[in-house]
Amino acid sequence: MPSASVNGKVRPNATALPVTPSAIPLSGGCRRASFTRLSDLTPQATDWLWHLRIPAGELTILDGDPAVNKSSLLLDLAARVSRGRKMPDDTPGKKGGVLLLLAEDSLKKTVLQRLQAANADLKLISVPNCPVLIPRDLPLIEEIACQIRATLMVIDPIMAFLGVDANGDQKVRGALTPIKSFAEKTGIAVVLVRHLTKRGGVHALYRGSGSIGIIAATRSALLIGKSPDEPNLRVLCQTKSNLGPLAPSLLFEPISTAEGVVSIEWRGECDYSAEDLLSPRQPNGGRLAEAMVFLTELLANGPVPQQQVKVKAVEVGLAYRTVERAKEILGVISERQGWGPGSVCHWSMPAGEPEP
Repeated sequence: MPSASVNGKVRPNATALPVTPSAIPLSGGCRRASFTRLSDLTPQATDWLWHLRIPAGELTILDGDPAVNKSSLLLDLAARVSRGRKMPDDTPGKKGGVLLLLAEDSLKKTVLQRLQAANADLKLISVPNCPVLIPRDLPLIEEIACQIRATLMVIDPIMAFLGVDANGDQKVRGALTPIKSFAEKTGIAVVLVRHLTKRGGVHALYRGSGSIGIIAATRSALLIGKSPDEPNLRVLCQTKSNLGPLAPSLLFEPISTAEGVVSIEWRGECDYSAEDLLSPRQPNGGRLAEAMVFLTELLANGPVPQQQVKVKAVEVGLAYRTVERAKEILGVISERQGWGPGSVCHWSMPAGEPEP
């Protein structure tokens, strides 16, 4: 007779029971286990609302201090989506409806004017008619998003719409998991807005308020801050990307009309990083100062072809847009020699200018 073990003790004359799948208890009272073999799945390429920065069907976080124009930037993007216009870096846009969950700006006094200044198609941009909380009202949010055929949803700020303690990691993850599933199911790009904390010397990923579960749930993280060299300009940089390489940082300028309506003008790429935006500003330092010294030294012995300036800038780690701004400040002269395709543009320092 075969032996069997009961509670760790061997009973030599007992009959061993056959082990079958039905004899194995499953958690949650489930009688039959369901699974998917990964060999049955087909890889799927990432779909982007804004290439490399805002993925479709995923969560993106936008961090920044108050008064750095986070809301203005997102309304500019909402206007572009409503018209199907190109994104600020000239990558293709995607036209569709936009759902705005806003808790801080007045719709009639602020939001409407900014969208009009950005030439938005207001028929494609909607807001809920009643207060909503996440995850409690996610079915209502999903119904509205489907009715307006939303491509983009903005939640500004996320803390105002979380129906749980934003500092409780488990509660935050439980609240964001359903909205993450909603984004994946609908293909809508969901952008969450968050303020920064006062903690200095902390990595950019962990400077956002609330639980770390917020940044963990997102596939892309963006940061807005004031330019270290030109306080009237803003920098948009990327601090996290799980779906591709980090995108280049971009400069933009908030322009206010006499009536106080803010619109966004984009200024191209720059080489500022998150650390540049979050670190204390150094007197007479920064990328712009480096670019001014770079140009002064490069042009000290006479005119230099513009193409060579670009190559040298890359070699020393400076963005060409930063060098162009240094050129404007220094008054560098640009002269074209020759005509047609064979002509060459040279840069030279103005006569009698001292070194910066």
